[in-house]
Amino acid sequence: MRELHVLEINEVSGAGLLSAIGAGVLGGVMGITSGLFKGGVGGGNTGGILGAGIIAALVGMCVGGIVYGVQGVLYGLANDWDKTLEVFNNYTEQFFDFTMNVPK
Repeated sequence: MRELHVLEINEVSGAGLLSAIGAGVLGGVMGITSGLFKGGVGGGNTGGILGAGIIAALVGMCVGGIVYGVQGVLYGLANDWDKTLEVFNNYTEQFFDFTMNVPK
């Protein structure tokens, strides 16, 4: 019996399924947090009188969280764990960089 390579292991009986699911969850969390911040800032920039900016920011956060969350899950499923973890780490480093208002 011979040893299998990494690529062969991923092809055997759904061996990469847990990796793809984990990447989808990680991408979804990243997408939701990014969408909340970007949607809130983008919606709140409309300003206005009588609290219209607050309402626009709230709507932007809701829509941004949903849209970016779905996009993050799809990104994680398509690119698997290694690439999604790399993007998540870059996002987290930008998130804790207090010189930027919103992570890129």
